[in-house]
Amino acid sequence: MGEVIRASPLQMSEDNPMIVERKTRDINRYLSHLPEGKKYYLGVRMRPEHARRLEALGFASPLVVGERLLPPARGAASRRNASGFDIVHRDQPMETAYRQISWTYTQRHGNREVDVTEVKDVAYYRYPRTKVPPYSVELVVSADPGGAHCIVAGPFERTNAQATAATNTANMLFEHFGSFEVLDTSMSPSVNAPVRRLNWKLLPPGKNPWKSAWPSLETVIEKGRGKSREVVAARFKEVGKYHPEFIAIGLGGFDDYVVFGFQSMGICVLESRFTNNATYVLAHADWEVISQMTKAQILSESAHQDRLIHDRNWFDALAALLARPSANAA
Repeated sequence: MGEVIRASPLQMSEDNPMIVERKTRDINRYLSHLPEGKKYYLGVRMRPEHARRLEALGFASPLVVGERLLPPARGAASRRNASGFDIVHRDQPMETAYRQISWTYTQRHGNREVDVTEVKDVAYYRYPRTKVPPYSVELVVSADPGGAHCIVAGPFERTNAQATAATNTANMLFEHFGSFEVLDTSMSPSVNAPVRRLNWKLLPPGKNPWKSAWPSLETVIEKGRGKSREVVAARFKEVGKYHPEFIAIGLGGFDDYVVFGFQSMGICVLESRFTNNATYVLAHADWEVISQMTKAQILSESAHQDRLIHDRNWFDALAALLARPSANAA
């Protein structure tokens, strides 16, 4: 069964006559009208039936040109875009890896028995894998020359180097809107429209930011699997012991992440619900700077000051970072 392609009733140029209503294995099959190196966008022109999907993604209603966000990981292409993926090397010998678990045991204190919970590393065998970073392509509200709203991603160039990311982006648009189009550069977001990223929700600080934020943090924890939830909860609580001055939770493609702000120290701690990843220490005292960065920028070597690996030394590393004795060394 071939891909479903139909003429667009909102066709903007003779060079772009198609709406594709299926995932594709190669975006190049829709780029034959473009010369090598030519810039293009991928996107969807808004129709009334898209309103609910736009609201679910987190865009304002009515749409505001210049708003952009990283879409949530609700499909294979969206997961690759937001979280990256692993290439598993099944042709190589297996290696020892570690996963973290929450382990509770009874400890005797004089005449009393106390339940103690610790985070432990458990070894297991797996095939080696190479981590591919997320594409981190954002969706942007733009408008065509006639003023009609559209959601676009890009720009891309017609080159072999960008074909993989562009193909994944086309499939991501299909996952969220049911179709995609190859659009020319007239659909480029206006340079006069202020950029506003919608990737974070700053929780009300109040007198006790940690207490007010915990219900929202629990929603992040609950997205984890099985016993990993206990590990993530322990990690969040450990950061909370150092009294963050503000807390923000990620939205859309950032919804696995939480930022704990220590403005007086000039840093923010970026933590996720993934148990075998890392905590990122961002060397930015200004929260507004961080909130308007892309995911690729935040996770890049140039953006973070330090990286605390999720292993048995994590609690001590966090204590050293925040210059206080650890209350729960694993």
